[in-house]
Amino acid sequence: MKSKAYIRVETKLSLLNTIFLSEKRKNLLLLLKEKGPKSSEDIKDVFDFPWKSITPQIKKLIDWGLVLEDEGMYTLSDMGAAIVTNMQFFLNTLSIYEENLDFWGEHDLSSIPFHLLTRVRELGHINILERNLSNVFWVPEELMNNLVDSKRIMSFVSVFHPSSPFLYSEYMEKGIESTAIITKSVLDILQTESNSELLHIKMNNSILNRALIEYKQKIKNILSSKASNFLVYEVDLNPMSMIVTDKIFLLALPDKKGRLTSKFLISSEPQALKWGEELFMYYKERSKPATAFLSAL
Repeated sequence: MKSKAYIRVETKLSLLNTIFLSEKRKNLLLLLKEKGPKSSEDIKDVFDFPWKSITPQIKKLIDWGLVLEDEGMYTLSDMGAAIVTNMQFFLNTLSIYEENLDFWGEHDLSSIPFHLLTRVRELGHINILERNLSNVFWVPEELMNNLVDSKRIMSFVSVFHPSSPFLYSEYMEKGIESTAIITKSVLDILQTESNSELLHIKMNNSILNRALIEYKQKIKNILSSKASNFLVYEVDLNPMSMIVTDKIFLLALPDKKGRLTSKFLISSEPQALKWGEELFMYYKERSKPATAFLSAL
């Protein structure tokens, strides 16, 4: 005689099998969730299958109480709607993971808080770009074009990029609303660059001298400007970088050993921008104004 526990497990497996082991049943549930009540004729038109092949599948869903039938119209029950909604979340998460298996599998995801990782499905379709490791400071043209045309820019940087001072200066000159979070180590580098005595060394190359002076001044302007909101994240973090604007979202993560990789994800879908902004806000709420750390420039 089967125990009650065994019967419960068997029942759960049967329900899972009912939903997932038949593409027809799964797709029918999704159809009713997305399009609402459908007649037998509607269902036949959508699936282009003989009705006799669909009838047994519908009967199983009705037997489980997932689908209701009333005068030839089929609709989800309340519990059916709840189950299919969660099924959609699960399938969308699987799709995001499966489409970019190498990226998710190769990278350390610990910098993404769990509540956002469980909603990774919201990223929708994403592109994975790969830079040439011989040019680690390469910035994708797609990203550059979107940055200079954006109304606001939010960035988190845990790795110093030598072009950053020039990019931030351009943001300020264009009047773009910008908020940047940097790690303490990046702030230390910026201050060191700003106060470097290298500029006092006499050089014969006047062009290089002017470039170094301009570089130093841009760093000073950025750190002291009220137009740019600089914050510092003090907690040790493996190299992770992100940019969120009103047009694009970019995320670069370290590998399992905490090293930079050549791959990063990029998306311009509205839901991805919202997800990226939530990730940025997570770190912003845990950061302090850079003025609390700045020494005299």
